[in-house]
Amino acid sequence: MKLRPAALLSALCLLLAPLPAAARGELQAGPTLLEIAPGASATRLRLGNSGDSVVSAQVRVYAWSQKDGEDTLAPSDHVVASPPIAQIEPGGEQVVRIVLAGPPASGSDLSFRVVVDELPAEDAAGESAVKVRMRYLIPAFVRAPGAGEPVLNCSLTAGGTRLACRNDGQRAARLGATALVDGTGQAVNLSEGLFGYVLPGSTRHWDLPKAPAARADGALKLDTQLNGQAATVVVHPRP
Repeated sequence: MKLRPAALLSALCLLLAPLPAAARGELQAGPTLLEIAPGASATRLRLGNSGDSVVSAQVRVYAWSQKDGEDTLAPSDHVVASPPIAQIEPGGEQVVRIVLAGPPASGSDLSFRVVVDELPAEDAAGESAVKVRMRYLIPAFVRAPGAGEPVLNCSLTAGGTRLACRNDGQRAARLGATALVDGTGQAVNLSEGLFGYVLPGSTRHWDLPKAPAARADGALKLDTQLNGQAATVVVHPRP
């Protein structure tokens, strides 16, 4: 499963817009970031139903990697959900355990995505709807003991219209509100909220809305929120 950049920006908001449906259950999932700590075997995902009808949900876990600058999800049994299917009563809550079934992380954190789908309810005629009503994509990490912080190296490619960032650290880099600032102080705002992740030992690409106005002196920088903290990353222009 490959997530294209435009699709990923929507996915990283963690919640896709609900599709029209007759069912009145409203699925909620949290927290928005899951972590299995060093030495731990599981963490908890909470599913809630704020509607007035029973809602059913399916929980799946995918290995998350970045190849050719894009996010890719692949089936995995290294981390599993228990139970994988849940029914939540109106106003109720269901705890789903996200369980480490494979070897623990060593050196670098392991990256996964937990995908929560609200399953279609049967209509009055007893026929199931075709489309899933709600979907959450939640980052999940198996933490490695002593893993080092993210180390980002960023550059512009494709004539200044693509940003490439590599993370040589051992933990994922979560980029929040982000702007690309050139040597004259002019900024290209890339995101008001979550911009994306760069996984350990991986490179992530983003196509820019426009190239910065000035970059001849190489004084470009990325002003961002890195794992919740304000940070500035030098950006090196490339042909």
